[in-house]
Amino acid sequence: MNPTQQFSKLGNITTPFGAPTTQEASHGGVDIANAKGTPAPAFEGGTVVGTVTGKPHGSNDFGNSVMIKDQNGLTHRYSHLANVAVKPGQAVGKGQNIGAIGDSGATYSPNGGDSSNLDYRIVDGYGKLLNPMPYVNNL
Repeated sequence: MNPTQQFSKLGNITTPFGAPTTQEASHGGVDIANAKGTPAPAFEGGTVVGTVTGKPHGSNDFGNSVMIKDQNGLTHRYSHLANVAVKPGQAVGKGQNIGAIGDSGATYSPNGGDSSNLDYRIVDGYGKLLNPMPYVNNL
C-alpha cells in the first residue's frame, strides 16, 4: 500500500484535489472509489439546484450528477453516479443519501480495477474550484 494513500469514511481517495488525471492537468475535485451502488451522501446540506441523468459509462462528461447549493452559496457537484435519488428544488441534509456511486461518464481506474467512484467538486460564486477535503473529512 502507498504510505501517502488517503482514505475517507466513504472510500479510497484515488485522485486528490489538484492531482493530474488522464482528463485534466489539475483535478478540480476528489475521486472517492467504492463499489458501484454504494450510497453517496451529501457532504453538506442545501438545495438541489440541478441533476443530470441518463448518462452511460464512457460518455465524455461527468455522467449522472447532482448539484447542491449550500447556505454559503457554494455549489457541491457529485458526479459519476449510478443513479440519482433527489430532484431539483429538494432540500437535503448533510449525510443524506443523494444517489449511488457508479461509473457513468468518463471514469477510469488509476490501478486497473473497477472504475466506480464519486467525483466531488465545490465551486464558489465566482467559479473558483475549492478543495473539498474539509467537507469529506467532516462527514
